[in-house]
Amino acid sequence: MYITEKIITNLKQKTEAKKIAQERALPPGDVLHAIIARDNNLVLITRDKHFKQLEDITPYHKPEDII
Repeated sequence: MYITEKIITNLKQKTEAKKIAQERALPPGDVLHAIIARDNNLVLITRDKHFKQLEDITPYHKPEDII
């Protein structure tokens, strides 16, 4: 049993991430991670403050909140 899974992003996700990143002045990689989490029903765990601005895409949790 694996606890990791390879996820491949698609052009639609990358385009959406770039657009949102420009609109909100955020790093495109952060936006892409939020989109990937949303599209794959994943739990996003981070301390990065940028994700506060992405809560409309997917909720995020701090590591200490999960433990």
